[in-house]
Amino acid sequence: MMTPDGDFAGNDVLRQQSLAWLRLLTGGRATAADVASLTRWREASPDHGRAFAEAALLWEVMGDAAALALQSDPALAFAASSKRSGVVVGRRAFFLGGGALAASLAGVALVHPPLGLWPSFADLRADYRTRLGERRRIDMASQSSVELNTQTSIDFHSTEGGAAIELISGEAAVSTGASPTEIVVSAGAGRSEARQGSFNIRKDGEAVCVTCLDGQVNVRFGDGVVSLRGGQQVSYDDSGLRPTAAADSEIVGAWRHGLLIFRDAPLSRLIEEVNRYRSGKIVLLDSHLAQRRVVATFRLDRIDDAVTFVRQVMNVPARFLPGGLVLLG
Repeated sequence: MMTPDGDFAGNDVLRQQSLAWLRLLTGGRATAADVASLTRWREASPDHGRAFAEAALLWEVMGDAAALALQSDPALAFAASSKRSGVVVGRRAFFLGGGALAASLAGVALVHPPLGLWPSFADLRADYRTRLGERRRIDMASQSSVELNTQTSIDFHSTEGGAAIELISGEAAVSTGASPTEIVVSAGAGRSEARQGSFNIRKDGEAVCVTCLDGQVNVRFGDGVVSLRGGQQVSYDDSGLRPTAAADSEIVGAWRHGLLIFRDAPLSRLIEEVNRYRSGKIVLLDSHLAQRRVVATFRLDRIDDAVTFVRQVMNVPARFLPGGLVLLG
């Protein structure tokens, strides 16, 4: 558990400590005890809450690339933030609103982390959670199982006829056993039900995608239900259910075999996927490169090969910064 030391009286010191907390939270090793300790720290005084809220806002508004580059020099970071109109308004609101507003915004940053840079309270309190790059299999009754991909959190409850799972965040593959055991997975505004077969379910924010790998899975959303067969998928979010579409089950389930497969995918998709497994962050600076097509397969235990591929095969310039930050373009 982290406990920053130092004199709490100086704003510069508080800013340094706030950034130290953010580094811990974004490092992938924060625990529920760390979050509880941070909550006590930011509630120590209005200045503590204000310093953390400013640091979290800077991280979000400037973007993680700029924040990581500037975090080693807090004075420079906060000076730079004052040059951006969005941050000027935010900082004025902090000082006009006082400690209560700062503490409120800091609390929001803990519940809804900016850019998904650290686990939320719900993630940390989950029954099962995987860290960055970790995969885990959980065996259930009747030879059923659920496999968790990187940075995935679930709550799990056994039921009389099977199991009830809530996918809080991330991605999971569910397989029913030989006997007709019902497994129900709730994610966002919908739920997926299967008695025989297997399916992959992924939740990014409020967006959920369900892919039937074999057998049948029923996806319920509101008063409607969609039945999926092998090779079909459906997506939904708070706004509604999307039409059923064909899916490449080999690509969707490749992570279970330690692979990432791209077949005519945009470069932006490659970066998005690699960032899920790699420590640090890859940032595409040139938006014109986002739609360049990619055909490649990478091993998850050698994920940096993807960066080498983009540099050497796609001839995209790359700059490497501390903390695993890579700027492309």
